[in-house]
Parts: sequence; C-alpha cells; structure tokens
Amino acid sequence: MLQKSALLIGGTGLTGGLLLNLLLKSEDYHTVYIYTRRSLGIQNPKLKEMVIDFDAYQGTVAADIVFCCLGTTIKMAKTKEAFKKVDLEYPVKFAQLQFNAGSKRFLVISAMGAAADSLFFYSRVKAEMEKLLGNIGYPKLLLFRPALITGERKEHRSGEKFAAAVNQVLNYVLVGFLRKYQSVSAIAIAKCMIAYANNPGIFGTVVINSDRIKDFE
Repeated sequence: MLQKSALLIGGTGLTGGLLLNLLLKSEDYHTVYIYTRRSLGIQNPKLKEMVIDFDAYQGTVAADIVFCCLGTTIKMAKTKEAFKKVDLEYPVKFAQLQFNAGSKRFLVISAMGAAADSLFFYSRVKAEMEKLLGNIGYPKLLLFRPALITGERKEHRSGEKFAAAVNQVLNYVLVGFLRKYQSVSAIAIAKCMIAYANNPGIFGTVVINSDRIKDFE
C-alpha cells in the first residue's frame, strides 16, 4: 500500500489528540499536516504543524485524506452562534477548500442522533453539517456518529463527567439493539477512523454509528 498524506483539523481535543498520535505512528502516512491555533510542541519528522487563524485562513495542503475532529459544547462556546461556527462552519469550510485542492476522502466526527427535525439544537447543527458536507462532492465521505465520548480531557466538563459515570452503569444494560446508546471511548473513535480511512473498498457517503465504533474498544 502506497503511503498517504493526511490533514488533521481539531488535533488539540481529546479524540483529535489520540488520532494524531496514531497517525504519526502509522506506516501508512508519510506526512501529517495539522491545523491548530497554537503550537502543540510536538517534534516528529512526519508532522507539518500549521498555526492558523481558522476564520481568515483560505489555504490548502496536499492531503489525500482529511480528518476533522472539531467539536465543542454550547457551554464552552458561550453562544449558539460560536458553537455553530466550530461544529458546522469550520468543518464545511475546510472540507470545501481541501476538495478544491484534490483531497479524495473526508472523515468527520458528528454525533448520534444527528437529525434535521431533532428537538435539540446540537443534533440539528450536526445534521446540517452532514448535509452540507454531502453536497460538496467527496467520492468518500465518512460520518462518525458516537454516543457520549469518554476519556481524560484537558478542559473541565463536569456535566460530561457525571453523564459518563452514569453511562458506565447503563452500559451493562444497554445491550443488543440498545448497544448504540452506550458511551464510547475517544481512543475507539480514533482507531475506528484510522481503520476506515485505510479501507480501499469504501465509496460514497458512509455513516458509522456508535455500536460499530465500540468494536474498536
């Protein structure tokens, strides 16, 4: 298998950081570009770190595959508009730029329950993101829809910690067709994204639900 180049957007978060580590260790990639607001301080011959202004940047890189792990919460973003910018506008913007530059595969973390008619603003935004990404024209678009994501975050999210603790108990009873509602670890998402990115048999738009992601735990 020929080595590829990758662009990672959102490498400072929980899942993105784990994914970056896997990409740098993988023999399938000769170059890993990363867009970030601040330097990560990582030294690796494969890493091409680019500190950018996410609003103003209009450049591109020579990446075969684009991984997008951008995501926040309304509480962290402070407003619905700021949340929408991170979870919708940036992913679509960079997807379009890279499509124009020749990238063939785009992988993005969405969310379980993404639906245009959802009662929840969060889920409606994720659905809108998926729709806009689908309109760009990628021959291979992979949408990952995890349930609650668990793992050690750098920032404090008390609400998520409480929900994760509850889900650890619920995971024992959420079996069978309910398995998709179990919490899923960030490392499982990262491993799943790598596996699907390296699968040559995938074409079109593919949705990877939480129960499939859990297979990588």
